[in-house]
Amino acid sequence: MKRGAGRAARTLRSLILISALGVILATYNAVALHRDVGLAIGPAGPAQEQFFKDSAERPDITTFFRNLTPGGRLLMSKNIGRYTDPELAKLTGKCLDTFDPAARKALTESLASIAKVHPDAVAILLNLPGSFQQIAIATALRQAGTAPLPLVAKQFSVNDARPNAIAYLVAAGPPAIGPTLPYLADSNKDVRLAAADALGKLRARQAVEPLTRMFHSSNEDERLAYLTALAGIGDPSSEQLMVDTLRDVTLPTPHRAQAALGLGTIGTQSSLTVLWTYADDVDQSLRESAVSALQIAGDAALRLGVVEKGEEGKAAVLAVAAGIHTAYADTVIQTALLNQSSSIAAARVAGNRPDLVPILTAHAHRLDSRTQGDLVDSILRALATTVSGRHELSAMESASTQPELAALAARRASLLH
Repeated sequence: MKRGAGRAARTLRSLILISALGVILATYNAVALHRDVGLAIGPAGPAQEQFFKDSAERPDITTFFRNLTPGGRLLMSKNIGRYTDPELAKLTGKCLDTFDPAARKALTESLASIAKVHPDAVAILLNLPGSFQQIAIATALRQAGTAPLPLVAKQFSVNDARPNAIAYLVAAGPPAIGPTLPYLADSNKDVRLAAADALGKLRARQAVEPLTRMFHSSNEDERLAYLTALAGIGDPSSEQLMVDTLRDVTLPTPHRAQAALGLGTIGTQSSLTVLWTYADDVDQSLRESAVSALQIAGDAALRLGVVEKGEEGKAAVLAVAAGIHTAYADTVIQTALLNQSSSIAAARVAGNRPDLVPILTAHAHRLDSRTQGDLVDSILRALATTVSGRHELSAMESASTQPELAALAARRASLLH
């Protein structure tokens, strides 16, 4: 009996001890939390600065920041900007993963202050995955001027940072070309490809010579990337390379399609003449690439096509006109609309063109909806894509003298809701 009582007493003492320890830990945590909150949102000073520096490595700092009141998050976000220690860039990056817009704005301003002193500490944050974070990081880096550009290009070697580094450099424009060029010679293939991607999007003519050399000397798995970059730059010196690539039937279709886009960017009459020969090619990928390339060249390509393709090539001309929103393209579509052999094809590409609304409306009223229903419906479909066109649809619904047209207009209008 005494032995059982002894075990019960020991168990009770253990429970009391555990409970007491729990109370002590809870009290300590509450006190520590109160102290941390006070440091985060309190007055400036060495203690607050050290707290922020230490917090950069705290695994729970994101939770701590989220659990603050909205006012507390805003104060902490602003307070970080009192200091420019490089460690605070990492802290700010973690806190930026918040849905609080006021806090994000203040954090961005704080990060911008750090970027002006330690742009390298902010550039390495390009590896963070969140869109909120990347918007703030890019904003902060921009406020530091051109100094971060070489540091951003250096991030090509970091897998997670690479896409964000490319996007930032492309947005920075011509000043980013110089810091990016050296990475074309990097020993790491992924770094070379990232540099080529950025330089192509920057349309850096300084990169044409090295990219051309790399295209001819590189392995097959890299050649398309260099060709794509050259196509994006669109320098006239690359025209023959693009023509040769497009015409080489032994090459994979993606290479030839990219060359077609390059010719459209180059935009000389000779390059556009070559492209028009592929605008109705039996290979769909080549055909679509040629059409897209001609659309890039705009009115110059369209005028050439109207002259060269004639009546037999009207479908290809309309396909190109569909992607060009200019007064001349509208005229080409209008002319085809009034031609019986091409009217349906023209109506199908006449959408999103407010200037064509009067022509489309008048043509719909002239047609016999009973025998030309397909054409009328294509016209009504085009009208439904603009505000003024939708007003005309509403008017047609009440056209008592043309009940068939009214019925088609009512049907098309019902599909808008």
